[in-house]
Formats: sequence, structure tokens, C-alpha cells
Amino acid sequence: MKNVLVLTASIGGGHNSASAAIKEYAERYRLEYSVHVIDILEYIQPLLSKIAGKSYEVNAKNFPELYGWFYDLNNSTEAKFTRNNIGFFFSKLKELIEEYRPDYVISVHPVAIGSVIKTRKKYQFDFKLVVLMTDFDYHSTWVNHEADMFIVSSRFMKYRLENDMISPDKIRTTGIPTHMSIQQVKDKAVAREELGMEDKTTILIMGGSFGAGKLKKMMDQLASSDLDVQLVFIAGNNKRTKKALEKNAKKYEKNIRVEGFTNQISSYMDASDVLVTKTGGLTVTEALIKGIPIVINHPIPGQEEENATYLQNKGLGVRITKDREAVAIIRDLLEDDVRLAHMKMMASHYRKPDAAKHFFEVLDEMAQD
Repeated sequence: MKNVLVLTASIGGGHNSASAAIKEYAERYRLEYSVHVIDILEYIQPLLSKIAGKSYEVNAKNFPELYGWFYDLNNSTEAKFTRNNIGFFFSKLKELIEEYRPDYVISVHPVAIGSVIKTRKKYQFDFKLVVLMTDFDYHSTWVNHEADMFIVSSRFMKYRLENDMISPDKIRTTGIPTHMSIQQVKDKAVAREELGMEDKTTILIMGGSFGAGKLKKMMDQLASSDLDVQLVFIAGNNKRTKKALEKNAKKYEKNIRVEGFTNQISSYMDASDVLVTKTGGLTVTEALIKGIPIVINHPIPGQEEENATYLQNKGLGVRITKDREAVAIIRDLLEDDVRLAHMKMMASHYRKPDAAKHFFEVLDEMAQD
């Protein structure tokens, strides 16, 4: 039995989702691996985890320009502010390693990478560190030359890492692991029937784990338009946004469904013709697997802006740059059969539905070294 310790952080929802997908795959198909998922900030200090998670949510949602400015500043100065920001918790990290005795430590968030490496060196542990990046570009805090392996979502990221002097032998482009339910693509009509929806053109609007992306304004524009569509809004864990959207939906005659956190994202993607969304790494990964055309809406400056750039460069998404143009952009896309077919074809080319399977194959490979 090989022990795998996955270190995540509850800063946004994607890191935890990728971690859970790794554990889910191991428990079903790779029983020779024992996977343990730990929120590293929660483990070190629960209050620290709550502060970090809430700070990210508040700043990214309410002060995105400020968040983006700090992201870029930190990135351009070789991440001096955060590269070693939990370095004074070496004793806690030592306790964690001694408790789980991992053969592999997997970091799906950059917050602990430097400290894990220093802990390994200080106490002479022999585990291998795998950095699993959960976006389509990366911040400099992810890069540490003493990591043993980097798993990324694209060749573009591989070439960027090579430019940052990471050996090609330490990079694998196997993608971001997702839950197995995402890999099962249903017929639209079947998915709609299962969800109790009409069988008609459907627009899915998502605001990430904390319901960002000016969802009420988007509802006002789409619901008051003459588009013959039904609308599904996903507000994530933001109960206040969900309540506001439910109240707002009553003003309109269109068929509008509002959900908060739901385990039916896979079915809603199957049922929909277009996804209007922020560009979190896991949401983008899931949308590519589903082959659903993406309309980029208010990405958070920083990692989501970089994901949006990747999508546009690859012909995988169109972007709303002015709120008042949302209806025109979506109508233009829905009526452009050639563009829709091209976006679906490109999604099929770049999607990585077997990322969890290939993740464990990378571990198998590392065991042979």
C-alpha cells in the first residue's frame, strides 16, 4: 500500500474538487493507493483557514481590481510575499508527515509548497512532492525547482515551466482530475427530462463556489430579452445571492431555475447549450469534458483572467467585455452553427477526461525511478 497525502486549501472551490476527484478515483480503481486529503491551513490553524478563504472571497468578488493588482505584483517580484508564508509552522508539518507517512505529497494549492520542501529537507523525510496545478496558467508561487513532478493542464503550461527552468522530465500534461460523474455525457433531452426541465434551448449561468459574476444583472438582461430560452443560475455556496436571484426571477415570465450548491452540475451541463461563467480552472475543465460552448463572464483578475486568455487563444470561448452586450453575444453564438461546431470540436481536442487515471499512472512511473 502506498500512502498519498493531498494538501489542499479552501480558497476557492477548485482545489478541493480536484483533491476529492483523486480520492474518489483511488477508492474505486486504485486500491493499492491510500489517499488522504488535508486542508493544510485548516490543519495548521482553523482560524487561519477561515480568514484566508473569506478574504479571497471578499476581495475577489468585491475588489477584483485590487486582488488582480496584488496577484500581479506578487507574481512579478518572484512571489516574495507568499512563497514561504507558513514557514514558521514546520513543527505542524512535521507532525502531519509523521502521522500519515506518505510516499507522495500532492500539492493542489501553492500555499504550502515551499514549506513542505523545507520540512522534507529539515527532517530528512523521503516522500516525493508532486505539484498539481489547477488552472490553465500559473502564478510564480507554484514553481519550486525542488519539487519532484509537475502535473499541468496543457502544453502551454509545460513550455512555460520549461522557460522557468523546470526540466521536461519533471512535467506531465495529464490535466486536472475531475469527478467521474463529469465524464459521463448524457443526451440533452435525457438530461432535461431527468432534471424536470423543458426540452428547449438552455443557458446555464454559473458564478463559481461563491456566486460571483454579477448574476443578478445577467438575469435581468437575459430574462428581459426576446431569446426563446430557459435559464439556469447556479449561485454556489452564496445563500444571499441565491435568495436574491430567486426573488428577482419572479419578475419575469421566462422559465428560470435558481440553484445554490448542487451535486447535479454534471447533469445541468449536459442539459445546456451554452455555459456563461467565470473561468475557474475546474469549471473550465468540466466544461471542456462536456463539450459545452463557454461564454466568459467577469473572470476574476489573476488566475481566472489567465484562464480566459487561454480559452480565447484556443478558440474555446467567447467573451462578454461589456455587460450591455451579453444578449447580443449569446444570440450571435447560438445562431452561429459553424462557430458552435468549431468550439465543440476544439473542446473535444483539448479535453482531458481521464486526468485522474493518468495522475496515478504518473505516480506509478515515479515509483520506478
